[in-house]
Amino acid sequence: MTEPDVSVPAVMRNYHEVLRNDLARVLAPLAGAGDTTAFATAWRAYVDAIDVHAAMEDGVEGAGGGITALLDQVFDGAAGAALFRAEHAHEHRLQAAVSRAIDTGPAALREAFAAYRAAAEAHLQHEEDVMMPLVARLPAPKAPLFASWCVSAGIAHGGFEHFVAHGVQSLSRHGSTKNTPVGATRVFVQALKAVCKPDQWRRYLPIARAAAAPGIWAGVLAEVPSLEHAAAALA
Repeated sequence: MTEPDVSVPAVMRNYHEVLRNDLARVLAPLAGAGDTTAFATAWRAYVDAIDVHAAMEDGVEGAGGGITALLDQVFDGAAGAALFRAEHAHEHRLQAAVSRAIDTGPAALREAFAAYRAAAEAHLQHEEDVMMPLVARLPAPKAPLFASWCVSAGIAHGGFEHFVAHGVQSLSRHGSTKNTPVGATRVFVQALKAVCKPDQWRRYLPIARAAAAPGIWAGVLAEVPSLEHAAAALA
């Protein structure tokens, strides 16, 4: 069978859909209901995941330089890496305000989360507006670039297993803005495999498989059976 083409940038871009799912579909209802206990659990999972994603954008010293630095290097500073690092710092301050508000009570939590959500969603859109046109112009093959500049930074940051599991869990339950749960999960996992070394994929495949919502993984494999076959051949 002919498998769908791999969209390598989806390892980054589709994670924006994960974060949007968290903000709108998970955290907002919990904040609105005043369920501070459930919110705290979901918030921690969100923060841990977005921290890895931000490291893949900003880079980690001694590891990958991050997507913004890559784009700045290739396109003469057009990405504005320093600006996005500053936006991340602002976002972290708002994150800290949400974390403090959890113990203050439902009203304070709703106010802090509303401020954070507005800033976070604006930041995601800003990144897409600036970076996606540049990413489209990166030279082929793109997988080695994303592997050395982004994935290596995410792994060096720590918590990459959670990043994978959280992303698959979200996409397989909620899908994305433009795709079904099966489609969104397939696009992300296919990109992840493309930017992983074989030994890395053997490590992350069972994590992705276990995180998928019931029935979704079978749908993904129906489109891309090589996800499992490649790992089996290397076992």
